[in-house]
Amino acid sequence: MTNYLRSIQSSDVFPGSEIEKPQKYTERQTVKAIVVNSAGEIALVTNSVHNLYSLPGGGAENSDLEAEVIRECAEEINQKVEITGIVGVIQEFRDRDAKEYINTCYSAIAVGGTGADSRTEDEIKNGLRVEWISKEKVMDIFKEQSNKVKEGKISFYNTAFNILRDQEFLTEYFSKN
Repeated sequence: MTNYLRSIQSSDVFPGSEIEKPQKYTERQTVKAIVVNSAGEIALVTNSVHNLYSLPGGGAENSDLEAEVIRECAEEINQKVEITGIVGVIQEFRDRDAKEYINTCYSAIAVGGTGADSRTEDEIKNGLRVEWISKEKVMDIFKEQSNKVKEGKISFYNTAFNILRDQEFLTEYFSKN
């Protein structure tokens, strides 16, 4: 049995939502990464659609989660990375999509660029880009974004989940580093 850092329910993200709880959830594995560069900055991804920040990562296409996080970092932040540890696992129940997300977050260091833009067509279309942010500023960004989620000011369904989840991963990471 997995020890989760936290289990996040739709009602935690959207209190008072009228979305019905599904009878069954389909499991979806995802990976996230806290990547630190040589300047001690953390990679965050954002886009011009919502201008909110999240950790790099995404859906796992196979069961080798370490290979998947390496692939996602190459794709989203154009970086080769070396995994330095596991931050933790968070479970999410997203009622709208009837999905149970099992999110595994790794810590990693940037070891060099990949040289090629390997973002997906959707990521390019949405203007996905990486920003390297100081460790001090990262938590301020996520506290501000989480407050907006709790105040109902962020209506992007998946993004709201991502913000709360990524803040949990960062809190866990900073508690040990």
